[in-house]
Formats: sequence, structure tokens, C-alpha cells
Amino acid sequence: MKRFVLTLLTAVLVLHGMAGARLTGTDTDTLRVLAIGNSFSEDAVEQYLYELAKESGVELIIGNAYRGGQGLESHWREVRSGNSTFAYRKIVGGTKTDTKDQGLRTIIADEPWDVITLQQVSQDSGRPETYEPFLGYLIGYVRALATNPNMKLGFHQTWAYAKDSTHGGFVHYGRDQMVMYTAIVDAVGKAVAAHAELSFVVPSGTAIQNARTTALGDNLTRDGYHLDYGVGRYIAACTWLEAVTGKTAVGRKFRPQGTDEKRAALCQQAAHDAMVSLGETLSPSLY
Repeated sequence: MKRFVLTLLTAVLVLHGMAGARLTGTDTDTLRVLAIGNSFSEDAVEQYLYELAKESGVELIIGNAYRGGQGLESHWREVRSGNSTFAYRKIVGGTKTDTKDQGLRTIIADEPWDVITLQQVSQDSGRPETYEPFLGYLIGYVRALATNPNMKLGFHQTWAYAKDSTHGGFVHYGRDQMVMYTAIVDAVGKAVAAHAELSFVVPSGTAIQNARTTALGDNLTRDGYHLDYGVGRYIAACTWLEAVTGKTAVGRKFRPQGTDEKRAALCQQAAHDAMVSLGETLSPSLY
């Protein structure tokens, strides 16, 4: 497997001292993780992550503050206006609920979240000029409302589109997958460099790019940009597992229905290699 190296991002993380940071829960039994995002966070955390963590000895409460197709500027506009336009997807004990028309303030207050992540909408993920000042505003808002004083704030690095994607936003990158991937790495690196409050990155984009160099190929999306329901989403979940718990997915038995052991192993290794590309593997978890 060709392993993609996040050169700028790695340097930034080492500078901030967070490549290899260990994230721990408010108690010894449960880690509470909230993603603030869209369909790309849906792809990453709403399936498979709970089961992988459970097998790894970590009980997760997972939240996804979801607004489809929306990013940093749009989220901030709704927050500033006091609108209740988020869907709150929550997984407790492996069971998911979906509560419509929620304000972000309510979602943040619902749990003493140990981990909260932000992300940009996919078409703008490689365009650093679209991040500010909205990322800074959202960071301040989340930190002010978080009820856990030890909450760790991170950034979810999303993935480049399939080479044949027809998504309109692909034009920003000359409809070139590697141009888009490199731009995403650069933009996330700049965002982290600008905000010391961001203490970790979930490199889903690099994990997906790693997997594309294996026998899995460029067949990881269902429509050219959303991850497919099997191995694509599994790769993202494996990446999140290691990013937030410090436990690698390599060797885990759980895998999506219809995914054989060989393909699951490729997914697991792609995710682990993405984490290694941040500079070092995470320290052993306390769980």
C-alpha cells in the first residue's frame, strides 16, 4: 500500500504537541463523542464505530449534529440566528435515535462531551479561504457551551471525490482527485495551525486515499462523493476509532455484513496508516 504522508499537517500537529494525543472519557466506562457536520460525518460515525469501539473495550455515546450539505459558514449563520435546524442523531448502547429541528446549543448541552469535532462541507474542504472567520466563531461557541472542562476539540478531515465524480464542487479542483486530496490536507493543516484549540485531527481523507491504492481501488463511494455503505464507511469508522480511543482497528473481528476478512484487513490498515502519517501512533488508551 502506498501510504500518503500529511506533510504540512504532520508538522503542525507536532508543533502543537498533539500527534499522538490520548483522548479519555469523563469516567472509566464511557467516551462521549459529538461530530458537528453533515452527510460526511454521517458516513463516518453513525455506523460501525460503536461496534468497533465495543470490541476494543470502549463504550461510546456518539452524537452527530447533522445538517445535510452544510459547512462552517452555514452552521455559524444558523447558530447566530438561534435557529433549530440540526438533526440530532445519537447512538447509545448501539441504538440510534434521530431528533429533528434541534439547536446546536441544545445538542452540546445534552452530554458532557469528551470529544467534539468540526468539519467543512466537502466541496470547500480544500479551500482555506472558506474556513474563516466561521471556524473561529464556531470554536469559540462550542468551547463556551461545553459542560466538560476536559473536552477535546478536533477537526474531521474529509475525503476527496472519486475520479469520475460528477459533483459540481469538483470543478474547484480541476476534477482531479489528487489535486483535491492535497488541497484538503493543506487546508486542514492551515486551520489547525491557526487554532491551538484544535487538539487532534481525524484523517478520514487520508485513510480513504490510502485504501484507493490497494485492491479496493477507487470504488469506495456510492455516488462519487458519499462513502459506500460497506467498506467506505468502515474505513472512516476505523479511522475514528483510533483517533478518539487510541486503539487500532487492525485485527478487529467486527466488519460490515458482506465484507470478507481480506477486504476488512485492507480497510483497517488504511486507517491505521493514516494515523501513523500524523507523526506517530496514539499512546495506549486508558480503557
